[in-house]
Amino acid sequence: MGGSASKVSENMGDFAGKWNSRDVKGSQTELFWKIVSDGEEDFESKFKENQLDYVFTSDKIVLNLLRGDPGKRYNTLQLWRDAVNGRTAIPILDVYNPGKGRYIVMMPLGEPGLHLGPGHTSKGSHLIVIKASREGCVTFNDMLPTTVYETDDFELRLELINQAFGLLKRNASVSECGDMVKAKATTLGVEHVVGIRQFLVTMIANLPDKGGRPGFTLRNGENVNVADDTSEVARMIEAVFTNESLKVHKLIQSPENNSVMISHIHGFLLTDVPECMKETYVDCMEILKIKRDHERMMQPQPEPEPEPELDVSEEEDVELTRQSTAVTSMS
Repeated sequence: MGGSASKVSENMGDFAGKWNSRDVKGSQTELFWKIVSDGEEDFESKFKENQLDYVFTSDKIVLNLLRGDPGKRYNTLQLWRDAVNGRTAIPILDVYNPGKGRYIVMMPLGEPGLHLGPGHTSKGSHLIVIKASREGCVTFNDMLPTTVYETDDFELRLELINQAFGLLKRNASVSECGDMVKAKATTLGVEHVVGIRQFLVTMIANLPDKGGRPGFTLRNGENVNVADDTSEVARMIEAVFTNESLKVHKLIQSPENNSVMISHIHGFLLTDVPECMKETYVDCMEILKIKRDHERMMQPQPEPEPEPELDVSEEEDVELTRQSTAVTSMS
């Protein structure tokens, strides 16, 4: 994905050069908290003033708000706004970590699994994880330079998406999935003892405005949109999360392919990552290894201790001792 480990490292070096060439300095966290609000606002001026266009070059980015009802106007920051304001449509796991903040694992809106390619049967396994509160660390994209604390946050999010897949595989009850998921269940009249797979189907069935922006489309193995067919959605969800041969793959899109201005790790249950994704998605474990290796390389190495110098007087004493020993042995 995204090439070999050396290629990924080279690409990350290129992005670091572009990021650091900006006149705006500071960490991703510092910049995000400074320029990203919790409410609806056009983002084009802040985006350009802070020279984010140096690294985020995709023509898919929607910077200014599209027309629509207040609270529902789409742009590149909608994923963040929905999460921080408690409006995530399909939450799977909600975790609050003291000192770090809140995180949400969700099924994305739009078209989950779109980039897996036509006819792929794992589209119902598509999850993403993001930061969901204004505290701790946050990043725009994890291929860009990060502080040690931001890398720790990246690793935590990778662990959370593993946790969410574990919940779905064993069909844990809603009560195990966090406060936001339980609140969503209560709103929809679902008991907290219900399994998370069944609740996922219910949340999809109750999505409003599936034809809007971002909307919701879920295609089955015949590439047919079944988002409004509850029985077919249930069959897809059951099939993918009970298939023991599938493994969790955690990926992100690099900045030039990214259209959402907050880091969001994608997770899928797959045998292998499809060839059609390998040009635009990168394996998160490769990214994490490169970052940790760089941290170790940048740590100051302890200087070797010098050999103790022998005092001249000590050398003379040693020589006299040798002579005395020799005389004694001859007598």
